[in-house]
Amino acid sequence: MLLEFLLLMIMCFLSYQDFKEQSINSLWLSFPLLIAALFYRSSIWLTFSIYCLCLIINTLNQEHFIGNGDLDILAVLSLYVNFQQFWFICTIACACQLTYHLFTHKQALAFVPAITIGYLICLLHQIFAN
Repeated sequence: MLLEFLLLMIMCFLSYQDFKEQSINSLWLSFPLLIAALFYRSSIWLTFSIYCLCLIINTLNQEHFIGNGDLDILAVLSLYVNFQQFWFICTIACACQLTYHLFTHKQALAFVPAITIGYLICLLHQIFAN
């Protein structure tokens, strides 16, 4: 559980960075990526292959729908959670984005804070469900 909270702290920092600058420094994700590769049993090669495919599609679309930093966070996050939790986080993040858009009417929104909120809710659910 300590590693999950470390990831949450890094995501909080990246959320602040994304909110202020509309970009993140993905190097902050290298430590959580290394930890996930060493201690978690998820398929890092499958995740890496899907990540590369999404990165290619995203680049061909000129990052029109989602930024590459958002993809970086989602790829690392997918190593820490199971499939059901991942989609739960994505659903919460999209709901946060839609709500935020309704109030601000901005076209470009920082997505990392919404992903962080989804991950926090997932962690809280995991803690209190046990």
